[in-house]
Amino acid sequence: MQEADKILQRIAAAARRDESSAPSELPFGLATRVIAKLREGRAPSLWESLALGALPVAVTITVACILWGAPPLERVDDPETIARVMLQTQLSVR
Repeated sequence: MQEADKILQRIAAAARRDESSAPSELPFGLATRVIAKLREGRAPSLWESLALGALPVAVTITVACILWGAPPLERVDDPETIARVMLQTQLSVR
């Protein structure tokens, strides 16, 4: 570990001694090449195509599982149901 610290200190000292400055302008045509490369795009890979195609199927299966696993709805206006829910639910009174 001390060897790594010594190497880092030597690199930092060499960087402080270096007096060369970075150019203030980009090389000619670099910005144009970068923009052109970004605009050209690329074709989606096989995995990307399969993932996008499987997305609607996954959403459909998820919604079906949620609906299938949901508890049946109970009548809320029934006094017995209201009393049972009130007994099962403990409200903290302060």
